[in-house]
Amino acid sequence: MIGLTVVVGYGDAALDVLRHLPLRPDHSEVVVLDPDAVALTGALANGARATRGDGRDVCALRQAGVQFAGRVVVAVPDDLDGLQIVLATRSLNRTAIVVAAVRDSANQDLFSRLGADEVFVRSASA
Repeated sequence: MIGLTVVVGYGDAALDVLRHLPLRPDHSEVVVLDPDAVALTGALANGARATRGDGRDVCALRQAGVQFAGRVVVAVPDDLDGLQIVLATRSLNRTAIVVAAVRDSANQDLFSRLGADEVFVRSASA
């Protein structure tokens, strides 16, 4: 489903990345995957569908629809977790545009080499 964007992790970093990636008509549906009920409530309030789960879990990624997504945004607090999610996403969907937010700029190249199409370096406070 080309119109689906899946956001893994819904906090300040995800919101910042989404501000820089305009939703086009062909990317109109947004699903948020996050383990935190408060984050999911915020996502629902902003018009997204919500799925509770851990992005490192392939079953949770499937439940969120990653295998059908045209774009996947990975914006979790920990870069190692983010890298695991990027790799799991690529195992489910080779054609999606994968956008990752990383905390440590030293990880930017690693994320790119292992499957992220775009990598945003976020501030330590995000």
